[in-house]
Amino acid sequence: MRSKYLLIALPLFAAAPAFAQSDEVVYVPGTGYESGEVEDVMPTSLAVSDSSADMRDMAAKISDPGMQDGVAAAVERMTANVMQLPVGHLAAAIEDARPGTVKERIHYDSNIADLAGRDAENLPEELGARSREMMGVAGSFAKAFAVMLPEFEKMGREMEEGFRAAKAEARRN
Repeated sequence: MRSKYLLIALPLFAAAPAFAQSDEVVYVPGTGYESGEVEDVMPTSLAVSDSSADMRDMAAKISDPGMQDGVAAAVERMTANVMQLPVGHLAAAIEDARPGTVKERIHYDSNIADLAGRDAENLPEELGARSREMMGVAGSFAKAFAVMLPEFEKMGREMEEGFRAAKAEARRN
């Protein structure tokens, strides 16, 4: 029961497999694009902006298995270290300051792993694996966004022109 509060971040990673089914970007029918890799669907009529190129570079880095492994290893180490943080001293201090606050008896030398119990013994590896999946999702999103970015920039320019025209019209009246 106690471990469900400790593992509150796990659901954030749990949904990743549903989104990380493929590195391929799939466009909805009617948008003008067919299924395929982002590079295959970039409209030739749109110039690739610097920000779109930057987004493609970022997508490539995020999608790189070596980068994903490095991040996963860091997440695993960080989680393992967090699990060793002492909480018994903190619980004792809270109980001393405000008696009755700590509902369960926590040993003075307890750490987070002790409180989490066996439910969390594989947590570092699980979060490492989920971080790889989330980076795959983020890489796919960045690829799709790189395709959309020139259109967003075009829409922004058109909106700006429309606002300027409306402002000029209002000044004339």
